[in-house]
Amino acid sequence: RDLLIPCVEIAKSNDPTNSEMSYWLGVHLLQGDMNDPSDERWNEICYGVDVLRDSTLLNPADARAHYHHGMAISARHKYAMRTQRAHLLPPADEAANSMINAFEMAIRLERKCAGVGCKNCINLAAGYLTLADFMARLKSFEKAIVYLEQIEGLVSEAGDLDQHWAPSMLQQANSMMEFCTAEMAKKKRSEVLPNEEKVQTL
Repeated sequence: RDLLIPCVEIAKSNDPTNSEMSYWLGVHLLQGDMNDPSDERWNEICYGVDVLRDSTLLNPADARAHYHHGMAISARHKYAMRTQRAHLLPPADEAANSMINAFEMAIRLERKCAGVGCKNCINLAAGYLTLADFMARLKSFEKAIVYLEQIEGLVSEAGDLDQHWAPSMLQQANSMMEFCTAEMAKKKRSEVLPNEEKVQTL
């Protein structure tokens, strides 16, 4: 990896309009050690997000680039929270919208590819699970549930229900669904109680 990234950077600088160079550079930048808390690693992750976004702009029809751009935004958020760099993140709404656009575009494009027999074999269900996790972290539980409800259908649509990872993913989605449902119920109860207290004081 240490030898590969400089080579891809040279290739990208020599062919700046080639979306593949930005795509592969971003993918390899994100594949580093996520437990490394150094500034150097943080800069790599942020650069990975940027070049993957560039790849989607250079080739808007590449489902892979949109998918990995969404995954990169999620990875940057988790890394920043874990290494106390949350203050360096873009506004939560901006990041959420970027992720939603990336994954939904990836799904639309991948379905078109599948229709003509040229699937990229990207895990769309994992993209929606990532989106749901991100929304839950923002306490947007209703939005998280919208994505969680689609995961089993995406796994089935891809013909992956018999894959070794599918039961684990579906279990994780169900656990997250239960958590979000419980949190929504808790929030509703907390909103009802003050109103009841007001009524009792009248």
